[in-house]
Amino acid sequence: MNTLLFGPAAAVLLMAGCAMGGSPSPSASLDGRDFLSVAVSDGGQPRPLVSGTRIRIAFSSGSISASAGCNVMGAAYRLDSGRLIIEHLGQTDMGCDPARLEQDAWLAAFLAGHPAVRLSGDELTLQLDSTIVELIDRRVVDPDQPLVGPAWRVESIITGQAVSSVPVGASATLTLQPDGRFVLDTGCNTGGGTYTVEGSTLRLSAIGLTKRACPGPAGDLEQAVLGVLQLSPITVEIEARALTLTAGDHGLALRTP
Repeated sequence: MNTLLFGPAAAVLLMAGCAMGGSPSPSASLDGRDFLSVAVSDGGQPRPLVSGTRIRIAFSSGSISASAGCNVMGAAYRLDSGRLIIEHLGQTDMGCDPARLEQDAWLAAFLAGHPAVRLSGDELTLQLDSTIVELIDRRVVDPDQPLVGPAWRVESIITGQAVSSVPVGASATLTLQPDGRFVLDTGCNTGGGTYTVEGSTLRLSAIGLTKRACPGPAGDLEQAVLGVLQLSPITVEIEARALTLTAGDHGLALRTP
């Protein structure tokens, strides 16, 4: 089970804003917005990204965060004559394959070069010399999925500020049905019960499961899953296809296909 640090130290490196030609757009127009790349070109020709990756840039209260498939980079920013000015860009230190590390370095240099910025509705364009990065608001490209309906698969376990991967060979899912009932596979036993949703909180009740004994990874996963789902209330946060359930210092990170 691999464990990674999770919490404020990583979150600080996630946020920013701008406008192209003429006076810059007010930073408030980008506050709280998150963009994903849809095209990258250089000299009028497509610049392919590493397979399975895309550029993500988020803005919040004078801070920018960006990623290109490996590390997360971030810094304070300001707008000057339609350009994005970033000082002292920092980033996390994850080990990735050489192609993604090279792509990280390319994006860092691009952002540090004071690209011109144009924001038009949900479309954001960054341009530095002949390189153009076109992005669209994340909620348009990859909208938040509903809590009720999808089958959510547990991807990691949160304990305090640490995130642990699901034990190898184990799998757990949670599905909230429209009729107010839920179906649960803990990775060991199966069953379900009833639920209620109030705003951003979830309450599960009348949880009934089979009684199979599961030593090893399956049992470890069941213990972690029930350690969250049996608590109340559970805080719900959805971003695109990712769901985070937290109760006190414990939580689960889930994803739907």
